[in-house]
Amino acid sequence: MKNHLVRPFLGRGIGGTFIRTALGCLFLAVVFTPPALRADPPYLPVTYDANGFFHLNSGQGAYVGYKPDTYSDAQPISLLVWMHGCGGDSEGDMYAIAPPPTRQTQSYIAISIGGRDGGCWDVNTDTAKVLAAVADITRYFNVNPRKIYLAGYSSGGDLTYRVGFQNTTLFACLLVENSDPFRDTGASQASLLASASWKINVAHLAHLSDPVYPIGTVRTDLATLSANGFPVTKIEKSGSHYDPDNGAFGTTYDLIHFLLPFLDAGLLSPPRLVNPAVARNATSATIVFPSVYGKTYTVQFTGALGAATSWSTLQSNIFGTGANIPVTDPSVSGVPRRFYRVLGSP
Repeated sequence: MKNHLVRPFLGRGIGGTFIRTALGCLFLAVVFTPPALRADPPYLPVTYDANGFFHLNSGQGAYVGYKPDTYSDAQPISLLVWMHGCGGDSEGDMYAIAPPPTRQTQSYIAISIGGRDGGCWDVNTDTAKVLAAVADITRYFNVNPRKIYLAGYSSGGDLTYRVGFQNTTLFACLLVENSDPFRDTGASQASLLASASWKINVAHLAHLSDPVYPIGTVRTDLATLSANGFPVTKIEKSGSHYDPDNGAFGTTYDLIHFLLPFLDAGLLSPPRLVNPAVARNATSATIVFPSVYGKTYTVQFTGALGAATSWSTLQSNIFGTGANIPVTDPSVSGVPRRFYRVLGSP
């Protein structure tokens, strides 16, 4: 059924939307201001070390980053979110993802996720570290929400695919070196493909003599992505799993020259939902609302609004992911009118 916007209403800290359907009236009231990805200016201050890096903590863990000299609070900037390989170091990898010769004028802020320095990522538990950093950085800088790029090497690539496919609305592209889309993600191929809400861009850099992620398997799995409609750019170079740089050869050289250029390729994630919405068919209604990572939400409904309105809970303890969240009300058959509200808690 086609929904028609009747009118919005705003109050102190209150935002919402009235929606009318062909089967009657559905009203969605939201008792928190629909969240933007970033905080409102002024942004929080940041201090820098002798190398020009900033060090922050998202509440889920530390991360380190670099802001180019060309950054301005008035202009949204792209964001690169990086995860090192096994045995790697978050700050050490900053020299690869924000190369010193070009970092002052690069087109993006680069952050490298901490919490696993010297070890490997836990693909089953470390999603929180990544999503929390993505949300936290927007308190300090004006990040373009449609130009966030998730990237990683080896074990960091495994986590990139896991987080990226399960949270595709947050990212414009996945940039991966020497890993595999499925093998070590801790999730099945079918579940990862099914969890992607859009056909996210993928740029994958593989090395022909990599013994950890053999090229044959990588080719097969990338072909599966392509067959399922994902726009995949496959880059194959000579080399092993890790090779020190030597002139125009090496793992870091290839990252800088063949993956980082995708940050300037104009790739965008889908537009974000600005206002909550309701869609209804003959038997059910689906409420969709934007969420902030780490917040908990409750969706409630009532049949009438007034001074003594009584609300019933449709679903509670909904964990905010930073993406749009759908909640279905299966019991609207024969109901001519229903009001909904979404409660958000810290």
